[in-house]
Amino acid sequence: MKVIIVGGLAGSGKTTTILRLSKIFSDAGQRIGAIVQETGDVDYDENTLHEMGINKRDIESVCIPCSLDADIINNMQALHEEFRPDVVFIEAEETVLPVRIKVDLERMELKDMQIAPMVTIVDAAEFPLETEMLLRFARIQVEDAAVICLNKKDLADQVRISQLKQMFKGLNSNADVLELNAKEGEGISELMLSLR
Repeated sequence: MKVIIVGGLAGSGKTTTILRLSKIFSDAGQRIGAIVQETGDVDYDENTLHEMGINKRDIESVCIPCSLDADIINNMQALHEEFRPDVVFIEAEETVLPVRIKVDLERMELKDMQIAPMVTIVDAAEFPLETEMLLRFARIQVEDAAVICLNKKDLADQVRISQLKQMFKGLNSNADVLELNAKEGEGISELMLSLR
């Protein structure tokens, strides 16, 4: 079972990105699970899943109201035992550190669990351009990410995207920085390659 932890600020496009990735995994015959810590503009409702071409039975979603260690562990175990997904997405709310979720998962003794590189989604048009302006949680999520996705690239000009890339390089020189337009599916195949 592959676990993909996705962080980012509210409105950055985490759910849309997860749904795009879920469709690819689902089309390959894999069962998808999701643990969600916040509800944004896009939800895991049946209409959204239908629009994305994902059958309701192919995705199991559990909403947890807070980021307590026990909630993550209990929900992961329940999802694993009841649904047996091949891939589980954990969508972390903006005030939760994905690295903390990763540490909690590593303490679990689930057979065949593989934690994919951590992903942070940022809104390329709205994310602050100066490190001093970053909220503590946003900064830490960027610093800890293996993959940083500049989502909504269609709403930002190349100068802004270049400035963000430069800032991210200074905060986390080891991360892959990708440009996405998750709403249109652009850049999703590159993100899939980064999750291997």
